[in-house]
Amino acid sequence: MLRVVLLVAATLASSGCSTVVVSRAQGVAETGKVFVQTMSKVNDLALDRTIDFTAGFLATSVPRTESDLSDLTKPFQARSELIGEYKAYLQSLSDYFGELEGLSKGDQSEGTSTALGKFADSLKAEPIKLKISGERRKALTGLAGLVAKQVHAAAVEKALVRDADTIAQAIAVTEKMLEEQKRWITLRERAAREQNYTLKVKAPFIAGQALSEDWKKAWVAYVRTPPTTVLLDEAESAAASMQKAWRGVLRADYSFAEIQASLLNVKTGIDALAALKESK
Repeated sequence: MLRVVLLVAATLASSGCSTVVVSRAQGVAETGKVFVQTMSKVNDLALDRTIDFTAGFLATSVPRTESDLSDLTKPFQARSELIGEYKAYLQSLSDYFGELEGLSKGDQSEGTSTALGKFADSLKAEPIKLKISGERRKALTGLAGLVAKQVHAAAVEKALVRDADTIAQAIAVTEKMLEEQKRWITLRERAAREQNYTLKVKAPFIAGQALSEDWKKAWVAYVRTPPTTVLLDEAESAAASMQKAWRGVLRADYSFAEIQASLLNVKTGIDALAALKESK
């Protein structure tokens, strides 16, 4: 996944001064596409984990009532719907970076510029449940003034000036979605972990039973920070790095090393959780 990002870094290192800023616009576009793909996988994984946690909780909980089932099912239906809306929004961000990449590579046709503007417009209205607060939105405005003059190709400069605030907002929506995922993971995982601790750790220990290797694993899992929480922390770091990348490209002075490292950490976390799931 990070091959594209590493190629970007190599391209930037070998570019001449005259093309450095256009290359950075191309670099942030390619990096942006990798970022979107990674965040999409993170959110799918986080949703699956919260659903799995709750399914396990429901399957072992007693007593059981129809009301309990409904109370736990409906929020997940709403959450799945929100993730669907978010993924459509995220796709528009990916499409935007794709068109920006074409523009920065020299396709400065009116059609490319128009398509870029349409994708930017679609990003202005974030999913209703992920709306950015007024204070946070205010902090994201005014970025157009950072766009370096007389060094960008004219069409690239025009696009960056027009879309500076909108893309910053779209990346901030990604951060807000991750905040929501962490909140849900924390709530659901805590309940599942406490139940698992009671059944698999505490009960056998107090009963004086012989403690097997499975008991040790259950105790260690309870003590350690949940891997999904660690992954979401890394994803938040990647989102923050993407914000810096966007601002840096507007200023024409950004290195992609930080976002590369952040995305690598997230990818490592996703791979580790996938391997853990396959081993069970």
